[in-house]
Parts: sequence; structure tokens; C-alpha cells
Amino acid sequence: MSGIILLASIGVLFLLALARQIPLQILGRLLSPVSRATGKLFGLKAAPRAGPGTIRPAHMGPSAWAALSRAARDNTETETVMGDGFEHEKSHMNRSGLLFHWLAVKVGYIRIPGELTPDVAEEYFKQGHEFLNGRVKISSNPQNLYEDEEGALIASYFPIDHGALYLLNTMRSTINSNVRKLTVVFSTIIAFVLVINLLYNDGSLIDLHGMLGLTGALALGPLQMAPSDINQALFGALSTLGGAFLMWIIYFVEYVPYQRNNFRELSNFITRYLARLNDHFRTAAGQAKSVTVGQETDANKVSQAARQWHTNVLWIAMRIFFLESFVRNIMFQMLRNSGYYLVFVPVLFLAVMAGLNIALVELTGFDAGARLTDLGLVFVLLFVSLLVIYAVFLRRSMMSIDEINQDEWIGFDSLLLENVLGEIVGKYAEDVGYWKNRMGRG
Repeated sequence: MSGIILLASIGVLFLLALARQIPLQILGRLLSPVSRATGKLFGLKAAPRAGPGTIRPAHMGPSAWAALSRAARDNTETETVMGDGFEHEKSHMNRSGLLFHWLAVKVGYIRIPGELTPDVAEEYFKQGHEFLNGRVKISSNPQNLYEDEEGALIASYFPIDHGALYLLNTMRSTINSNVRKLTVVFSTIIAFVLVINLLYNDGSLIDLHGMLGLTGALALGPLQMAPSDINQALFGALSTLGGAFLMWIIYFVEYVPYQRNNFRELSNFITRYLARLNDHFRTAAGQAKSVTVGQETDANKVSQAARQWHTNVLWIAMRIFFLESFVRNIMFQMLRNSGYYLVFVPVLFLAVMAGLNIALVELTGFDAGARLTDLGLVFVLLFVSLLVIYAVFLRRSMMSIDEINQDEWIGFDSLLLENVLGEIVGKYAEDVGYWKNRMGRG
């Protein structure tokens, strides 16, 4: 009975941990009537966003209350701001894998027009005018984590790039999900090896001593091992080696290739997207420098064209700057969330196993601690070695992040914005000086 309870508990814990937030979301929906009633009783409610330019001190209390329900939310704040309507993006994504996933973005996907035509430049001018004359938003939702609030802010500033932000956020979620699944699977293997030995490794299940042709006790120096002790040691060795081999197979055959491909696809997508924006930036800069060169003699039209292309230059540069900031944001989330999984998933398994042991001691008299002592020093050393292998694999779970190299894409620093703006202003000054000199001599 104890064995059935332990193995069933490991299976249930495995499924719940893989399900991520789904159990919490279901629990949140079931408890929402109670939480709302409790909130009304104590005068607590979810904090709405403050109006433009205002901050409400009263948000502090409700936010602390509402933060407890964060894990039960369906969407993050960033996802809420971006909204829906990403069928085009989904049609250009290929998701491979059963347990671990590899997300690839087709090369043909980029919503940015191929050329900076006059119509596109006019639309950029309108959006750039709104952004460059807009107010910095100092209000925020204190119920969110800071990086989620920052991502939502960037998404609110640049609706034109929502498709790219959606893909970046989806890739981030996929990479984090792979780390979580790896931690859950490896923790399950560790728990299974331990429970199998606690339940069945009593030296009588499999006569490994006889299979090896051994007779009688085995003397290792001063240490005497009876046949049952040899069977226990060999069963422990086979089970721990089997667990280590299974982790090795999962890590190198399934996890590492998928995760490395995820990071490469992420880096390639950023490179392609920023390259298209850089093409538009160079076109806008060239047009801004040549405003005074054409045949147009209407001063108002020349002035309007100069304003339009100058705004385009600044607007595109700001898009690139904040896109890179969003990439920094998701890089932070990937590393931080993975760190959480590497700590809290093993702690969860350990806590559940300890709790089950306490319950089984009371209900059936089965004591895992005493049983572990019976297994002997050999099994303890082998199991500790398995834990070391487990820790090494998990510690290396984010090694593939090295695939992302900022030097591979054309970032904000590559635009040399100060030089470009200086060249534009210098060109206008040269033309003004030229005509002043010409008119003065006339």
C-alpha cells in the first residue's frame, strides 16, 4: 500500500508540475468567489491603473493582496497589452517536439515593408510624431513583476512591432518551458530511483548474486557482504546507473539540440528583423540629406519633407533601441525563471516526499529514513553520485544561451545616430551657407 501511494504521488506530482499554471488557474477560478467576498469584507479590490500622470498611494494595499493571484492569471501584462490577432505570426511558426519543443520562425516572415516608400514614410511620420511628443508613463500596475510591466510598456509604445514582440515572447516562453520540463523529468527520475530502492531493494527481488555465479559471502578487506547485501548493492548500482543513463539520453539527445535550436532561431529572427529596420533607417537618412537637392522650390514642401524624414530617422532608431531593450527583458526572464525552476521544482519534490513519509509513518508505519539506513552505505554513495549528476545537468540547462550574440545583428549602437543626425544638420547648414554666399555676392 505504501508503495502504491508513493509511486502514484510521484506520477501526480509529475503531471501537475508539467502542467505549469493550469492547476493554479483552475484553482483560481474555483476560489474567485471566495476571494472576492473576502476582498469586499476587508475593503480590498484589484487596483486599476492610475490615470495619466497620477499615482495612487492606495494601490499599495490592494496590490499586495492581488499579487497572490498572479500565478492564476491566464495572461501576463505584456500579453494583455499586445492582445490577440497573431494568426499571421502563428502561421509562420513551426513547433517541433513532443516533450521538449523547438520553435522555428520561417525566413519569409517579417511584417515590415520591404522598402521605405513615401506611403510607409508618411505612416512612420505619424507614429513617430505621436511617440516623440508623447508623455513618459509613470503609472504602472504594482500587481505585476517589474520586467512584465516594462515589457507591457514597450508593447504599448510600439503597436507596429507587436508581431515581433509576440514571437520573441513566445520563444522566451518555449525556452523557459523546456527548462521546467527538464527539471520536472529529472526530479521524477531521482524520486523514482529512490522510491524503487526503498520499496523493493531488500536483496530478495532479483538474485544478482547468483546470476554472477557467486557463492557465499564476499569479503572486501575487513568488510563482509552477505548475498543479500550484494544483491542490494548491485540493484542499487543498476538503478542509479540506469537513472544516470536515462538523464544523459534525455539531456543530450532531446533537450540540448532543441534548446540550442531555439536560441539560434531567436538570434536569427532578431538579426533579420533589425536588418530590415536598418535598411529603412539608411533610406530615411539618405532622403533626409537629399531634401534640398531636388527640383522642389516650394519652401513649405521642402520644410515638410525635411520634418518627415528627420522624424523617420528618429522614430526608426527608437524602435530599434526599444526592441533591443525588449530582448534584454526576455533574456533576463529566461535566466531568472530558469533559476526559479532549478530551485523550486526540486524543493517541491523534496517537500512532497518528506510530507508523504510523515503521513506513511503515521498510517502504515513505513519510514523512508529507516529504510534508507537499511540499504547500506553503498547505495547512499551511489545515490549521492546520482544527485551530483542531476545537479550538473540542471546547472548546464541554459548553456545554449551563448548562441545569442549581440554582435551578429545591427543594433542601436550600429546606427551611429549622433553622426547621422550631425550629417543631416550639417548638410542643411552647408546648403544655407551656399545660398547666403551666392545671394550676398549677387
